[in-house]
Amino acid sequence: MPFKSQGYNPLFDPATDNLPIDPEIQKMLNKPLVDDSGFSQEDQAFLQQIIAKFEEGTIHRYEPSSLLNVAVYDSLDTARKGKADQNAFNILSTLRNIYDLWTVEQSPTYQVKNMIHSIRLTKERLETELGDVYIV
Repeated sequence: MPFKSQGYNPLFDPATDNLPIDPEIQKMLNKPLVDDSGFSQEDQAFLQQIIAKFEEGTIHRYEPSSLLNVAVYDSLDTARKGKADQNAFNILSTLRNIYDLWTVEQSPTYQVKNMIHSIRLTKERLETELGDVYIV
């Protein structure tokens, strides 16, 4: 039996629907929450390495191949190269998000902490299988 709307929501007030939001309130709402506990030492070191590689131009924002350690990559078989390529794309998109958030706030927000920790663990897991295939 499909859901049928009753046409009434007691929490909806059409008089306030789509009213403008004060710019200061919107600015406050858009600001990411900072986690006062900070980063772990491993995550902090990894974050600093990533930021440095973006700023010196070693990692290019839209070139997953810029993450690859070419000497190790070239020694891999075709299947492992494919795995390294696929994960380089995913890792780079997350690193780009981390860099963008970090340049805005430069503090340990929950989003950055979660992403940096997750991507560090992913990279370490892949390196146990593929070797030191990424430059980060």
